[in-house]
Amino acid sequence: MKSESHLKKILVPVDGSHPCLHAEELVAAIAKNFESKVTVIHVVSHELMQAARKLDYHVPTPVLTEITNWFSQAGRKILWGAEALFKEEGIEVDARIVEYGDPAETILRLAKDEEYDLVVMGNRGETEAEVFSLGSVAEKVSRHAECPVLIVKQKTKLSKILVAIDGSESADKALEHAVQLAKKNKAKMTLLNVQESRIFGLKPEVTKEIGERILSSARAKVRGVEFNTQLESGNLAETIIEIAEKGNYDLIVVGSRGLSGVKRFFLGSISDDVSHHAKCSVLIVR
Repeated sequence: MKSESHLKKILVPVDGSHPCLHAEELVAAIAKNFESKVTVIHVVSHELMQAARKLDYHVPTPVLTEITNWFSQAGRKILWGAEALFKEEGIEVDARIVEYGDPAETILRLAKDEEYDLVVMGNRGETEAEVFSLGSVAEKVSRHAECPVLIVKQKTKLSKILVAIDGSESADKALEHAVQLAKKNKAKMTLLNVQESRIFGLKPEVTKEIGERILSSARAKVRGVEFNTQLESGNLAETIIEIAEKGNYDLIVVGSRGLSGVKRFFLGSISDDVSHHAKCSVLIVR
């Protein structure tokens, strides 16, 4: 396992929602442990501004200006609150506001251009009804970001981490991140391999041996962390989510891509399902 920090720069989009506040609290804990520099950004959604322009009647320029100013002022208050939280924790923070930008595209561009090590987001905005499902912005960022993305749901601690392992390069990178987080937070970790139930049913002795070899290889890469291994069969995403919920895990760590193009059977396609439906936070590693 690599020893250097993966988390020198963390990007935190903020919108004032409760999930976003949970994300800020978790980032504060992570940043203190890793001595990370944090950037908080609020994007004033241009869609709200454009909605006024699409009305059937002409909206006077002073009205549009007033709308813009209102959202900008609200955004600055959100930024000030986030900035204050990190400064109180002694964390170096840079606060930025972007007007007339698409939130997801702005976050993706900034994360790439300035080479952030991690993007941390709440799973939904205030207007989205389902508590544990991703909002449209978080979903787009988690799918297209080139760096790892941590989707924060409710818990703001990291004491139990579940790592999905399938032997792929992406899963190995996920394991590296999980080990670092576990060390810094003194968390317990479970390495989980799930064999697809239909394959397992056809050749259980073969798939069990494959799973055990994958876990054995992963086990050899872990140092300085209390951990155990678990081998299961079933639907990949459903099994990961079920085990995380039953075990009261704080975080699931998954790779963004799996071993093969047969996406149905390997990690990669399932990261979407896990991030959508898990009740705990999810870290997607690339």
